[in-house]
Amino acid sequence: MVLLLAIMLLGLAGCNLSFEHDPEKTVTVKISGASEDSDRDRVEENLANITQGMMQTMTSSYSGGQMTVQVSPVTDVKKFVQGIDFGKVTEVKDRTIKVQFIQ
Repeated sequence: MVLLLAIMLLGLAGCNLSFEHDPEKTVTVKISGASEDSDRDRVEENLANITQGMMQTMTSSYSGGQMTVQVSPVTDVKKFVQGIDFGKVTEVKDRTIKVQFIQ
């Protein structure tokens, strides 16, 4: 009840509380080879640590041997790529990063 009231007050004050990714600050990381749950946990932990902001949003999915993670905010893609420590970056195109997971 208190949380609902707080959210309503933020809305009345003109604050926009959104859990959606801002396309201008979002990167998509496509990881191949992260087949174990522990591998995917390691990926998510690393990406959370290199996100460039206090309030982060991350969504991930795994299908057909590929993990896809959307992360925001990321203001400097090059700096973000340099922080990836779970595999080899194979391609960077705009705000999409492809990585081959390494054990």
